Amino acid sequence: MTPGEPTFPITAPKSAAAAYRADLVGRDGPFGQHDSAWLTVASLLQHAAYLNEPERSRLVIDAIEFSREVIGEANVGRLGTREWEDRDRAPIEAIMLLADAAHREGALNLAGAILDALFVADASLDAVQRGRIISQRARVLRKMGLIDEAAHHDRYVSRLGRHAKNVELRVRGSLGFATLAQLRGNYPDMYRHSHRALRMAERAGLRRLTRDACIGLQISLGVSRRFDEALIYGWKVYQLSIGHAIDEGEVLQNIGQLLFDSGHFAEARAGFAAVVSHRLPAHILLPALGGLALASARTGQPETVEWSAIEIERLAGSNAPRYSIASALLEAAIALFMIGKNDIGERHRVAAAQLGRKHSFHEIVFRAEAIEPASPSEPGAAPLVLTKEAATVVSEIAWLEPKQLPKHVALAAASS
Repeated sequence: MTPGEPTFPITAPKSAAAAYRADLVGRDGPFGQHDSAWLTVASLLQHAAYLNEPERSRLVIDAIEFSREVIGEANVGRLGTREWEDRDRAPIEAIMLLADAAHREGALNLAGAILDALFVADASLDAVQRGRIISQRARVLRKMGLIDEAAHHDRYVSRLGRHAKNVELRVRGSLGFATLAQLRGNYPDMYRHSHRALRMAERAGLRRLTRDACIGLQISLGVSRRFDEALIYGWKVYQLSIGHAIDEGEVLQNIGQLLFDSGHFAEARAGFAAVVSHRLPAHILLPALGGLALASARTGQPETVEWSAIEIERLAGSNAPRYSIASALLEAAIALFMIGKNDIGERHRVAAAQLGRKHSFHEIVFRAEAIEPASPSEPGAAPLVLTKEAATVVSEIAWLEPKQLPKHVALAAASS
């Protein structure tokens, strides 16, 4: 540490076993094939945190090597380059990628335990690497709903970035503040922090963080119904995502939702159809399937509505995130009611409500109980008129619609 550098005390990393037990609450089984690997790495780092040198460093190296074996050398290079480009790279990024995989699969407590233990165990970390770990930890805390704790972590990252004169950490801090503002429903603040992050990231040539800032602007502008600007930023995100299938799918799903909300149902259907035609994680496929069902109902394609509903039911039996399943079931129910398939729609509505009650998804339960079978709907209102630049984006999305849908959607790991 340099003189005057802000400190971030993590004195007692949480037990790996206790963290994993907390993650398993409400689940019927493990998260996937790497649960034991996550536990092993967390345990190695926690033991290292209580040892002196050279034993401490040996255990950290063991954790790095084991993480590289689990993720694969090629994936460490590919995912690491995507996240950190060629800046301040370090061997511990393999552990951070492993923790991110656990986080994406839903093992939030265990992911946090890995990051906390790494922060304490590796005394060789420089300011940038420490800031990256704490920024990643903040992301996990936000996913857990621990907003105040996440804000504390993001403030540290921002202060550390100013002290170290490091633009990347300052951008990561601003992006954290933007996400916190979104969780609090303060979209003007989300826009402000995202715009600040974008200015800094673009000047510094930080491609990945530029993309993340554009996502924040796209979301905040979409909520404010400034669809023209939101679509333009969304298309920029897509262009910055080309070559990374999960990133492409994620942004196309978001753009599809913008198009749907602005009344461009046919183009929304094209975007959603493009997403579900690729092998992607369930947390991207499920909302795309729900959106595809609704957009297809709006554009008079009942066969696609029924196909989407069947695929959502099929994914409901997987280890997909429970909220994503419940939300997609609900959207399928609404779409099925819209095309007059009331019996199937009622089955999806009941399934969504049951899942919502089981996991305390109060919004899902409320919406599921509010909808009723109805006569087939009339076409919606005319789409909003867009600027020439935004209309170009709409046309580009329309070209992405596949000629036909696959027999079934294909799942990929969330950390691919």
